[in-house]
Amino acid sequence: MEIYHKDGTFPRYCEAVRKSLDDNRFNEFAQLTSDEERFRFVNGLRKIVDELQLKREYNGKGMEQATALKTLGNKAFQAERWNDALVFYNKCYVSTPKENVQEKSIILANRSAALYHLEKYDLALRDIQRALDHQYPNQMMYKLVERKARCFLAKKEYEAALECFKATVTALDDSNLPLERRQKLERDAQIMINLLPKNIELEKKTKKKASKADQSAPTTKVPDNFIEKALWFDESPDEGRFARTNTHLKPNTILLLERPHVSVLLEDYSLDHCTHCFKRVSVPIACPLCADVVFCSDECETKANATYHRYECGFLPILWGSGASITCHMALRMITQKSEEYFLKLKPELAGLTNEQIDKLPVDDYRKVYKLVTHESTRSPEDFFQRTLMATLLNACLTLGGYGACPQEQNFIGGLLVHNLQLLQFNAHEVSEMIRETAEDIGKSTFIGGGLYPTLALFNHSCDPGVTRYYRGNQVCVRTVKNIPADSMVAENYGPLFTQVRRDERRDTLLHQYRFTCQCVPCVENWPLFTEMDPGVIRFRCDSGKICSNVLLIPAAVNDFMVKCTECGEHTNIMKGLKSLQDTDMLFKTATRLHSAGEYEAALRKYVEMMETMSEVLVPPYRDYHLCQQGLRACMLEFGNRFTRAVAKK
Repeated sequence: MEIYHKDGTFPRYCEAVRKSLDDNRFNEFAQLTSDEERFRFVNGLRKIVDELQLKREYNGKGMEQATALKTLGNKAFQAERWNDALVFYNKCYVSTPKENVQEKSIILANRSAALYHLEKYDLALRDIQRALDHQYPNQMMYKLVERKARCFLAKKEYEAALECFKATVTALDDSNLPLERRQKLERDAQIMINLLPKNIELEKKTKKKASKADQSAPTTKVPDNFIEKALWFDESPDEGRFARTNTHLKPNTILLLERPHVSVLLEDYSLDHCTHCFKRVSVPIACPLCADVVFCSDECETKANATYHRYECGFLPILWGSGASITCHMALRMITQKSEEYFLKLKPELAGLTNEQIDKLPVDDYRKVYKLVTHESTRSPEDFFQRTLMATLLNACLTLGGYGACPQEQNFIGGLLVHNLQLLQFNAHEVSEMIRETAEDIGKSTFIGGGLYPTLALFNHSCDPGVTRYYRGNQVCVRTVKNIPADSMVAENYGPLFTQVRRDERRDTLLHQYRFTCQCVPCVENWPLFTEMDPGVIRFRCDSGKICSNVLLIPAAVNDFMVKCTECGEHTNIMKGLKSLQDTDMLFKTATRLHSAGEYEAALRKYVEMMETMSEVLVPPYRDYHLCQQGLRACMLEFGNRFTRAVAKK
């Protein structure tokens, strides 16, 4: 990942600053050996705040805009276009300034009405409570309380509904409704107050039965972080740290569930995904100050505003407009999500960290990621200069945002920013979402943000990876997509697959982006592309097993069923293998049908059965095997982030 895009203010600023340095001054920079020294040097060159006109601004909020959106929402609501009303109310809510507290309460109440008609009762109840928290007018309180009662009624929570209907009668005393209208609402509420006790008795009996059922069938909570016990991390001079397995792993084994150390959404997705957890948001909770981000829940909003967003708020448009890449935003957030005091306490420890210490640390500990590879020794002075200048931009945002109270430690924090920009280049992952235009669409895996996953970052690359990954919110899930023998490396894929991209192009890409020449089996043996695999030739495994690793190339229309190995001289009976391959044809059809029907777990089981069968008799690369792998990956993606646009338009 590059540090900036060409269409922004930073590239021009970077070029201007670089040209202002003569050769002697730049050579002076080139001789520096630490990130802190580099930051001190570059930060003293020019005043980036003045040059780029940095200023904290809360754009996108204003009552004129909010009022217009509210009017559109009300018109849609009156026409019973509930979804359209919700969209306008969402935009109105995000646009309403913090100081207009009561106006915000009214728009939240309006949105709760749209949600009630859309039968999203839990979300409606959340908005009702938020409206109450925002000083909803007392004379209109009966509306909210009655709607709250109706939501509980729809949810069959009769006891709560009864209390709310009673509260409705009380709230009507403060209303300024005409007498006739008020009396009608009182009568309606009183009818429900008289009817609900019977329902409450039934509700208690139902809950008692449900409680017994829950005890016999407990639900399993998905953990935030999980590492398969067979997984361990080896180290060698050539490979660095890498994942291995001490037992044989079958396809569809979950190896890793990991929350990110840091994650950041792309600008394009900042208003329809929660900036904290990346869940897609249909009913957003807005930042009180800016209109640049949204949240899915009060919990996410509280966590974000208690840490990183309190410093980033008002600066996001500057970052986006500067052309800074998402890795730059991640480098900044690696700092803003912790306090200055936190980093100062860690300062004495960072240089001497060992792998044994690091492995025991939690994901959110900065020491967990500090020693990830940076390739510092291979960087050019120009590369260091650009990254350090970007760090001064990020640091200016920190300073203007009120981060830190220790000016003498500014160079230390600036040095960490330079370090973060280096390690993220090689260790960050793109967080994706499967987006479909219609329900029938095959879908496209779409880059929505970036994340740094400390454990996943240790997995090495293969052009024929043993795992695939997908995301639930910003949590990554890693599953196996083939048999992986015990004591083997467990590799993921950094981009190019051998089935899609030729070896020379793959190696060039990996050398340019990650600074290594790939030596995986498909590269060493120069495996063919998927489209070039000959379906008329079957690659059988020699029956001698571990004694012989020779591949028997057999024409699909073979007549002889005993084939002699040219390496070990033993004979292999391929009749059994041919029969197994016939069985896999039927399994593949069944798996494809189940996949299309949305029965993904059942489809996965069939794909795994098919792969197990083929692994016993065939040696990759083999067309049907990789086609099955493709089906396995496609099924797994269905368990991650996904969105169908056509559904949202209904």
